[in-house]
Amino acid sequence: MRHCILSITLSILTLFSFGQTVEEIFPKTLWCVNDIFLIKYGEKPYLDTFKVSRTDLISPGIDAENNAYAIIYYSKDSLRINYNNKLPYQHNYYINFESPKGKTTLRFHFNEVANYFDKQFVKLNDGKVSFDIPETYELANIIWTLSPSGRKATDLNTNGDYYKKVIEYFRPYQNHPIFKSLSFPDSIYSEKYYDFRENSFAFNFKDQKSGSTNCKLLFNGPYYSVYGNELSNSSLFGKLKPLIEDFANKSKFRKFYIQNTNFYKKEIQRQTALMPIKKMWDWLETEFPKTKYNSYRIIFSPLISGTHSTQKYTSAVNYPIFFTEAVMFVCGPDRYDARKELTEKQKEGLLSGIVFTEIDHNYVNPATNKYLKLIDSIFFNRSLWAKKGTSADFYRNGVSVFNEYMTHSVFCLYISDNYDKESADYIISNREALMVDRRNFIRFKEFNQELIRLRQENRNLKTVELYPLILNWCKRQL
Repeated sequence: MRHCILSITLSILTLFSFGQTVEEIFPKTLWCVNDIFLIKYGEKPYLDTFKVSRTDLISPGIDAENNAYAIIYYSKDSLRINYNNKLPYQHNYYINFESPKGKTTLRFHFNEVANYFDKQFVKLNDGKVSFDIPETYELANIIWTLSPSGRKATDLNTNGDYYKKVIEYFRPYQNHPIFKSLSFPDSIYSEKYYDFRENSFAFNFKDQKSGSTNCKLLFNGPYYSVYGNELSNSSLFGKLKPLIEDFANKSKFRKFYIQNTNFYKKEIQRQTALMPIKKMWDWLETEFPKTKYNSYRIIFSPLISGTHSTQKYTSAVNYPIFFTEAVMFVCGPDRYDARKELTEKQKEGLLSGIVFTEIDHNYVNPATNKYLKLIDSIFFNRSLWAKKGTSADFYRNGVSVFNEYMTHSVFCLYISDNYDKESADYIISNREALMVDRRNFIRFKEFNQELIRLRQENRNLKTVELYPLILNWCKRQL
């Protein structure tokens, strides 16, 4: 077979740009003896077979990445197409061809991506847990804390010397125009808070040199989408970027950040001690052996109190092996310091619960998928398991309610396995009170005690293997 490889370049294509998406049309009509193409995706050692449909719009493609390309084989020829857009944006090719069935078009797409991890990133982070207070993330938290919405919020950490430093240092800049854009009614407060705070993580200061005061923000990866259904440059933070840069420059934010470097280092050290992520990670992958992660990243701010979130990122850097990272946004390590009666071990357990119940959704939810019909038949009547008219209403179907039960109960199994009995009893009792009294999952204590009992009576089973047993118990409660 003869293969004549043609490199498509911008000069020989009709190019259209819609926003950040690039659309290109190959200028020639190709001849194909049938509607079937073989496609090689970059360096991947295999060929995909793709048959063009003349009745729908399905099309082949691959995620965008630097130097990405594909070779399309048709009849006795082949065509190479390159990703010529800028990360993280989409690039579409339209290739007109003719076969005995007539003329039609093959659409090939390099998909928009939420993240891009290159081989150096993977090398530095594989198997690692990292804790960080990124500059841009702390900038977002400071701005929000000073904003009209932040001033009336009850979910920020306004205790301690650091908060006082923030208020004092930035007091002269309280009339900056950025704050006029951050006043929201209570009904949309949470949505706007996360939209502003989390999406700041996708931006980096242009000058990364230590001590630099350059406050130009770049949207240059490796993370491009953090919170919401769009890229972070279209988020609330992204749209306000010019005002944010202006505030950072006029207030000399980076000077403030540098002045508090030693404080941030101590916060990171204590957070690392009170959140033994590697121990949690190892335990979960023993108990749920089919789910694997390569990296965990804990992002926090001393100004966060009780609002947390998590995101999952994946890259096929060493195909077919995927590199998967979980990024968690959590509060600082001093959340329980005001409670003088607590031991350090109890504080560790309580603080660990914040990240554990974010992490283990990544293990519990996939395991749940095996039992969806059974779970739906048991939990379809949510009023038996969650009190109506409360925050539990956020979990709108039976499966999501069960996943909350299981996620927090698995945390209690972890505590039982890794803490002395006195500490474990206190931490588990605290979790049960949180779930029943504050979160309104009204049967959680009974559910949790049953799962603990099943674990104790079936030590030969991994947690994932306890699903049928706990579901049988749940069924008997109807």
